Amino acid sequence: VMFHLKQAGVPVAFEIRNNETSFIAKNCTMIPIECVMRRRPFGSYLKREPSKNSTEIFDPLLTEFFHKNADKARDLYLREGEWTETVYTDPLIIPQNDFWLLYPPKQPRYDMQPLKYIQPEVDPVTLEYIRRSLMIPCFEILEKAWKKFNVDLIDMKIEIGVEEKNKELVIADVIDNDSWRIWPNGDPKQQLDKQSFRDGEALTEVQEKYRTVTRYTEKF
Repeated sequence: VMFHLKQAGVPVAFEIRNNETSFIAKNCTMIPIECVMRRRPFGSYLKREPSKNSTEIFDPLLTEFFHKNADKARDLYLREGEWTETVYTDPLIIPQNDFWLLYPPKQPRYDMQPLKYIQPEVDPVTLEYIRRSLMIPCFEILEKAWKKFNVDLIDMKIEIGVEEKNKELVIADVIDNDSWRIWPNGDPKQQLDKQSFRDGEALTEVQEKYRTVTRYTEKF
């Protein structure tokens, strides 16, 4: 997937494949935000917007940002597998001019109250660059690739890093079958992604779905 994006001219950390299960990448300092793109409402979005349904199409593409403070939260509040406090590991970011408001990611919007405000991890110009030059092209290129197999790309998430050598903003980390929702024929009952595991499908079925996705992406 990263190779496909690189070939299309999207800035990525990916350099070259190392073997069947790893690749060599540029060294990056990661920005602690999760960048989410949605073509249709699903998942946490429907919890925030219960009046919506998954048949709606977002055109233009809907983009959202979530703060990745999960590691810090686990260090502070996770003890023997149990949370000692109410924790929102990936709160929704609502950018303001000089600060970011963080909201619970899975509460109805009409009931949402800000958890806290923080200093922005990046300035507004950088955030808009990430949205327009990385998030939207990434989604549209992969959406087109999936369409060849009559598979709908419903939503996906990426992470962004600052490449150490040239200080360039790039798509970093990984994009894999845990990163998106993909529905053959636009049918959620045919889902091929990680949601199958979350929904408790037999592991043999989940494994076969991942193999199917591998066969598709090899043809991107």
